[in-house]
Amino acid sequence: MKSIIVLSVTLLLTACSSTGVVPIGNSTYILSKKSAGCGFSSAEGTKSDLYVEANAYCEKQNKEIEAVIVNARDGVPFVRCASAELQFRCVNKK
Repeated sequence: MKSIIVLSVTLLLTACSSTGVVPIGNSTYILSKKSAGCGFSSAEGTKSDLYVEANAYCEKQNKEIEAVIVNARDGVPFVRCASAELQFRCVNKK
């Protein structure tokens, strides 16, 4: 029973983590994340989390985010977790 609880907690924590900022070339980065709520949540919260992370990354460079492509999929109970992906650039502040 203890191993089932440990496995469940591990999967839950893994499911809600983002990939972190990954450079994909041409000064463009990508972030992706799956929701911890799996099929019982919308992708909007997950997408918002990615914007927060991307903004923090760009702010460290004294720049602001410019979204290039944003994809989000709502979760479906017992089928898939909500997920989002954000491609962005860090540009000079206006």
